Amino acid sequence: MVTSLTIRQPVSADAPVMADLLTQLGYPSNAAEIAQRLLPLVDHTHAVIFVAEIDEKVVGVITAHTFPSLHATEPSAWITTLVVDEACRGRHVGRELVSRVEQWVTERGAKRISVTSATRRSDAHAFYGKVGYAGSGLRLTKDL
Repeated sequence: MVTSLTIRQPVSADAPVMADLLTQLGYPSNAAEIAQRLLPLVDHTHAVIFVAEIDEKVVGVITAHTFPSLHATEPSAWITTLVVDEACRGRHVGRELVSRVEQWVTERGAKRISVTSATRRSDAHAFYGKVGYAGSGLRLTKDL
């Protein structure tokens, strides 16, 4: 467990560390790209991004979105990014980020939240199971 964990919204100065985290996740990025991607997310009404920091060092990032759907009256929610620095995994950072996003989507009326995870990410699947997520379908993807 981490006692000095802070969850906050990111600032542009966090871009280099966020780029490193996304690279760890398998999405190579650089600080300039992250700085550009950050602006629309921060300003988007139906999206949120949080970073986790320990001792003033960013060690995790999560993004989520809410959106209306035809199959439910309430908004749906989706975790679209979650990564914790490899050196900090197992210290409840991911759990706290997920909890904060769940609070955010609940405040916006969502009754359900989903996440996709590549089939090769067995550690991520185990993590999501520990925080209450269960398999409910199959994600199919097409690059356009």
